[in-house]
Amino acid sequence: MLMTEQSYSIRSRMLGRSALLLLSIFLILSIGVWHYARQSANYSYDRLLNSASLSIMEGLHVYDKQVDLDLPYAAFEMMQLANDDKVFYQALGTQGELITGYQDMPLPAKLNVESPISFYNAHYLSEDVRVVIRHKRISEPSVSGWVTVVLAQTLRARHEMMTDILYRSFAVLFGIMVCVMIVLWVAINRALQPLSLISKSLASHSLLSAEPIQPTPIQEVSPLVSAINDYQAQLLSNLAVMKRFIADASHQIRTAQSATQAQLDIASQSQNLADLPEHLHKIRQEHERLTRLTNQLLAHAMVVHRADTDVSEQMNLEELMKQLLTECVRGNAHRAIDFSYQCEQPLPLFIGDSISLREAVRNLLDNAVHYGPEQNQVEIRLQSDSSGIDIMIDDAGSGIPLELREKALERFHRLEKGLSGSGLGLSIVASVAEAHGGTFFLEDSPLGGLRARIHLPNEGKVC
Repeated sequence: MLMTEQSYSIRSRMLGRSALLLLSIFLILSIGVWHYARQSANYSYDRLLNSASLSIMEGLHVYDKQVDLDLPYAAFEMMQLANDDKVFYQALGTQGELITGYQDMPLPAKLNVESPISFYNAHYLSEDVRVVIRHKRISEPSVSGWVTVVLAQTLRARHEMMTDILYRSFAVLFGIMVCVMIVLWVAINRALQPLSLISKSLASHSLLSAEPIQPTPIQEVSPLVSAINDYQAQLLSNLAVMKRFIADASHQIRTAQSATQAQLDIASQSQNLADLPEHLHKIRQEHERLTRLTNQLLAHAMVVHRADTDVSEQMNLEELMKQLLTECVRGNAHRAIDFSYQCEQPLPLFIGDSISLREAVRNLLDNAVHYGPEQNQVEIRLQSDSSGIDIMIDDAGSGIPLELREKALERFHRLEKGLSGSGLGLSIVASVAEAHGGTFFLEDSPLGGLRARIHLPNEGKVC
């Protein structure tokens, strides 16, 4: 079951996919901006925290065999740069005893005095804080060991700085994305403008007009214009062929009907009953001619349709020819015609339209029987070589003069007006051969009459 894709707009699809691509880029850049803003805020306020802890560390001194701290005001002045933040501090002596500050400051499980300074995040007194720990070794005659200063600051200023960087960066990114979308919208509209011009040209173009669409200098659109012009030329050519065929067919049918009607009128007006059998015989001949013409027209339409739809299948040509010859023998058993079949070597399977080939060969057999003498010979011969397969129909009739053979392939052309042929049989055979990429030949037959040969190229067969 064929599924028809729903209609869509190239403009909307291109804009939509471009917007998705830009959105993806925006999200990736946003992650980078968030990381940058966080690092920037930490870097700035960590430097402030580091300077304040260093100032506090410089206030530690030994007095009366004990470590004491003169808390410097400069440290608090530094921390006042973040007015909304709270500051917590702690100073520990060489034995870990509290010198001053908050007693329960969040400390790591193990203090590493080998690292003079370290930063980490913690939670203290219902606040998220950034903590710095700084160590200093005191070597005095009375006191010796490592002292520690712990300084913590809440994160409000950091968050405020990070949010400010994020908002400003997002605003710039959003502005860039909007500008890019506007540029894309303009570019896509300009890129699709040639299609709109072609649509307007086609809308105002008459289907039967032979004037092609004006070529465009745009390299990407030029193949489309060329394809439309080629399609239009092919359509007009097929339409012209169809018009000629319909005109010829109408003329042939009217001629046959007029002849039949004339014979009927003569027979109805005749006063002599002795002439009636002759009139009926002529009426019968005209009727047979009309019937053959109708059948040939239908066969021609079928062959053309199957050639356009490119119907192909694997077939055994030998079996097909034998079957056609058998049918022909049965239909002409009452006549003194010697039928024969020759195929010197097995033929490979052939890919083609078996129905069209059957119709072509049947036409050739009918012609050989219909236009041949009473004592006739009809032979089907199959040959294969490196170039392809030849299907040959030979008879012992009078043949067709060399100068008339090309004319005999034209539609509705009859070599002898007295015969009841439609003038379409050989034309149908030529069309079938052409549809298979082959050629149809009329040659002298070794039986003394005409040889009709259909050459099918190797491209249409498989081993």
